[in-house]
Amino acid sequence: MQMPIEMSCKELCLAVEGKLLTKGTQSFKGIGTDTRQDLSGKLFVPFKGENFDAHDFLEKAMNQGAKVLLTHKKIKFELNPDVEVVLVEDTLVAFQKLANFWRKKVKATIVGITGSNGKTTTKEFAASILKSAGIETSWSQKSFNNHWGVPISLLSIQPHHKVALVEMGMNHPGELKELCEIAEPDVAVVTFVGASHLEGLGSVEGVARAKEEIYQHSPNEALRIYNLDNEHTAAMFERAQKNSSQGSKMTFSHKDKKADVFLKLKKESLKSLVIEGTIQGHHAEVEVDIFGGHNVTNLAAAACIALSAKVSPEQIWIGLANCRSAWGRGQWLSHPQKKFQILFDAYNANPESMKVLLQSFARERSVAESGRRYAILGEMKELGDQTEEEHRQLARQVAHSSLAGVWFVGESASVFAEEFGATKSSKKLLISNAYEQSLALEMASVLEPSDIVAIKGSRGVGLEKVLKDWNVSF
Repeated sequence: MQMPIEMSCKELCLAVEGKLLTKGTQSFKGIGTDTRQDLSGKLFVPFKGENFDAHDFLEKAMNQGAKVLLTHKKIKFELNPDVEVVLVEDTLVAFQKLANFWRKKVKATIVGITGSNGKTTTKEFAASILKSAGIETSWSQKSFNNHWGVPISLLSIQPHHKVALVEMGMNHPGELKELCEIAEPDVAVVTFVGASHLEGLGSVEGVARAKEEIYQHSPNEALRIYNLDNEHTAAMFERAQKNSSQGSKMTFSHKDKKADVFLKLKKESLKSLVIEGTIQGHHAEVEVDIFGGHNVTNLAAAACIALSAKVSPEQIWIGLANCRSAWGRGQWLSHPQKKFQILFDAYNANPESMKVLLQSFARERSVAESGRRYAILGEMKELGDQTEEEHRQLARQVAHSSLAGVWFVGESASVFAEEFGATKSSKKLLISNAYEQSLALEMASVLEPSDIVAIKGSRGVGLEKVLKDWNVSF
């Protein structure tokens, strides 16, 4: 993602509270963090990780044209005369300070989006609606949502942008508080609370407490958008109603007609949804070419974000019709030789998202008479003590679904197989602790042109390997 900000070296020192080690006569245009990319005229920021330290590449960055070097280590090489150096205590912290400085300098409305499910999809839907309404919008094409990703998103905002959609993730308490201190969102939304990151948060209740930080630590005057259908976010709304110090609130729902955005599913097929409802009292009906009834929640959240940007309800209804799924989220693909269809939904997975996939994809009423449904499912990661039980539940859901067969990939393979076997299901089952190309080819061999296979798993499983081995363009 490009970070095209332009700034003098002296202004940079002010932003990051750094010490200038050179003359300070230079300025930079753009920021680079990787010496494999073009650094001409840019600020180079070296990050230090557990297994690497980009300070080792400072000299290389200089030789590749970087004009300003940010560092928390002593320079041990001879500097080019036109290169500036700014010393800080920690380059990551300095990068975050720079992002906050830039956030205050630009005029865009900052929208902070978090949730166990749906935050990336909501971001993409909101961007689509805003774009269709002619509003200049900044949003990351990837899930830049952590302690370095949020600063990247903020530093990618340009002066002409009116709205910036900033995805915020977390896997431990206090993380959203820190991200809010960097981004200071003008609008905050939690799409959904469910069983994700249990390893670091212990329980769904722990997830809810951590997600609520975006409401608690956004500026008081920020608009807060609430999902009335999720028990945890609904409870957050009830608590917020009692807090007179916070700014205005907005709600969305597929159950409560009094919500600012009320959208419900009228009709569903594998490749589209027909939704109807009201957006601030304006009733309409629209067909959206996306998979999965769960996306009604994401569409409603996106509609609220558009309302916060002063888009009219009529224009939002038009924009909803143009929403499409992003990479790895309900993508429809086709095998180049055998022509069977592929529902690629493997960007990430947790118990709730697995359940809704099976409900939308594998239920009897969705199965065409001439075709079968298969699934390739990957490990659901970061579930902590709930890992075994959640994978047993998944095995039972698969066994009792209308799927003709499944291949499970991951560390919980033996648990999945044991529970699946206990159901006495006659479905075809393939099991592996890790990805195996031979099993991908075996799965493809049984699929016919009228069949459909869904692919879903946590990002760490990397199930896009299936598509590569099937020579599917994605």
